[in-house]
Amino acid sequence: MPHSVRLPDNICLTPYQPGDADAVRMLHALAFRALAAGHHTPAQIAAHEALIVANDYAEDLARSHLILARHPHEGLVATAGWLEFPERPQTARIRKVFVHPGWARRGLASALVRAAEAAAAQAGYPHLYVRANINAVPLYERLGYRAESRGVMPAGREDLPVVYMSRRHD
Repeated sequence: MPHSVRLPDNICLTPYQPGDADAVRMLHALAFRALAAGHHTPAQIAAHEALIVANDYAEDLARSHLILARHPHEGLVATAGWLEFPERPQTARIRKVFVHPGWARRGLASALVRAAEAAAAQAGYPHLYVRANINAVPLYERLGYRAESRGVMPAGREDLPVVYMSRRHD
């Protein structure tokens, strides 16, 4: 795990293991339900949660180079990861950035995105791309990402608004 990332006290970063899947799913559902509610309809939130419980979500987690943030008493409090983005050479797609609502707005998402960026850069991916859920756009803007276009993420019968953003790793 990258050591140059500033983390809140008592938080440690660990790599994802297959046995973490249930805890990660629960965190992702809770975080999206709580933190995205002001930007999505109840139907969109339910559709996103359906993606999280789908069988192929665990496979998606396993291939996403996830970094988990853990607190010694509270357990898993955040995740972020990356994967190769074949459509763009030398580009990693930042993904699965979720923070427990009780830990939101304390710098944890920023620290985890930076850790995922550093891991991707170490693996040879200096360019970064994200399909940001509409509620996360301000976070990525603060981290230096610039909007390229708007779109939607299909979630069953619902579409979730997203912004496609990019930046180069420093």
